[in-house]
Amino acid sequence: MKIIRFTAVVILASTSVSSVLAADDMQAARAKYSELAAKVRAGDSGVDWKALRVAAAIGEVGSGSEDFKNIKNGYSALNEGRFEESLKFGREIEGHNIADVDAHYLAWRSLMGLGREGEADKERVLLAALLQSITDSGDGKSVKTAWFATTVRETYLYMGSVLNVQLQEHRTWKQDGHYYDVVAVKDKDGKQMILWFNADTEMHRQMAAGERAMHK
Repeated sequence: MKIIRFTAVVILASTSVSSVLAADDMQAARAKYSELAAKVRAGDSGVDWKALRVAAAIGEVGSGSEDFKNIKNGYSALNEGRFEESLKFGREIEGHNIADVDAHYLAWRSLMGLGREGEADKERVLLAALLQSITDSGDGKSVKTAWFATTVRETYLYMGSVLNVQLQEHRTWKQDGHYYDVVAVKDKDGKQMILWFNADTEMHRQMAAGERAMHK
């Protein structure tokens, strides 16, 4: 076992893809995402939320760097009280990725700021379902009970909005063919903790992207 920084893993991991996730290629993942997303948009709250998150990540639904830019701008607008603007960013991301936790968070907080509590509650329910699927996956106390997060953004939002802890350090650990985000945090009382998140999906996506780039 060894701890290696996330950036190093991304560079070195392009030589292989995790066998755990390789069966769900991008095309199959997008098909699964479309099926599950349609059910969510139709009001079905009983979908497999973890499967939805995984399909969205592996299928790379959304606009990639454009979404990241929109999220950054959305949080800036939210923090400055420009709720209509932050809502617009959240809704735009939701439009092509219903599994994006940041998009729902932005929409929920923006709608609350605008006093549109009925709409805000719908966003809160969706966000809660997505985050609950992370909570249900483990307890984050060890490599064997790591929470399952599909993206780094999920990990960070979960820590901030559910656990209410402050990030101190973020490293990546590889063990038995799996990847884990190991994060040192402290809570509101200053207590320091180490939390574990399974990062297989994020690494699979990074590896696949690297392989596609190599074969262009």
